[in-house]
Parts: sequence; C-alpha cells; structure tokens
Amino acid sequence: MILDNNLIAYEYYKNQYTPNPVYPSGEKDEDKLIDKYSPNRNAEAVLILEDDIVNPEGFGLKKGFYNVCPDKYLDFLFIYQSGKLKAKIPVVKMDVFETNNPEQLKPEKMSYSKFKRKQEKERRKYFKGENPEKIEWKDAEILYIDEQKAWIIVYNFNNIRLVGMIKF
Repeated sequence: MILDNNLIAYEYYKNQYTPNPVYPSGEKDEDKLIDKYSPNRNAEAVLILEDDIVNPEGFGLKKGFYNVCPDKYLDFLFIYQSGKLKAKIPVVKMDVFETNNPEQLKPEKMSYSKFKRKQEKERRKYFKGENPEKIEWKDAEILYIDEQKAWIIVYNFNNIRLVGMIKF
C-alpha cells in the first residue's frame, strides 16, 4: 500500500529534467537476450588503437576501441565506433583458406528441434575444448610498416583473411 506519492513524483521529476533518457543506448534490458555461456555470433571484431592515426590536417582515427567488419562484396573494411562509421578502408589483399572439415561444406537436412539439440551439443563440446573448429571467430589487428609509412589492418573471419591499408 502506497501512503504517499513521493516515489512516483521523484521518477517524474527525474525523467522530466534529465537531458538523456533513462536508457541512453536505446536498448532496454527486456530487449536483450542474455545467455551467459553462448558466444555472441553477431559481435564484430574489436580493433584496439594504441596510437592516433591522423593526417597532417588532424583528421583520422583517435586511439581507442573500434569495431571492424567487411562489406558484403569484401572490397572494403568498415571501422565503427559506438555504431558510427569512422573509416572505410580498401582491401588490398584477400586470402581464402580451404576448410579441412567436410561437415561444414555439406548442408544437412533436419528439423528445427533436431537442429537446436545438435547446436546445444556442439556448444557443450566447444566449452569442453573438443570441437573448436566449428565455432565462428573474428579477429582484427593493426600493424605499422616503416618502409611504406602505412598502417595495415588484418581482419580474420574463419577461413578468410582481409588486409586493408591506411596511408597518408
């Protein structure tokens, strides 16, 4: 039983005068699907810049954390920070490695419930360390080359390696 409306008045006051909304990211906790043990397959590779990459005018990438993802034709690498596009880097080299696992190449017909059971079984195997080659992984790193005075970004996704170059 509520004796007075102080709590309701406080919430109204707080929401009325705060410059930012209650959920600054726009995503509510109810909208997130939180599963403690499953890896997030939608997460992009994280690139950590320890130095600033800027041109003589001062434009470029400041040091910090960035997300890296390729476009659908694998021609460019997009660098995002907080959901905003910061750079579009051309891919100068692409390597595709052959997969040794024939199970990944051949699709298998099955019902949805059988697929979910198989996926859960594979997840358990992964956390036991038995089956790491079936898990998708993404990786990004940056290197500086003195001879060309350029930064090289290497993006790995399973059996694909993309190399992008930043040169001022």
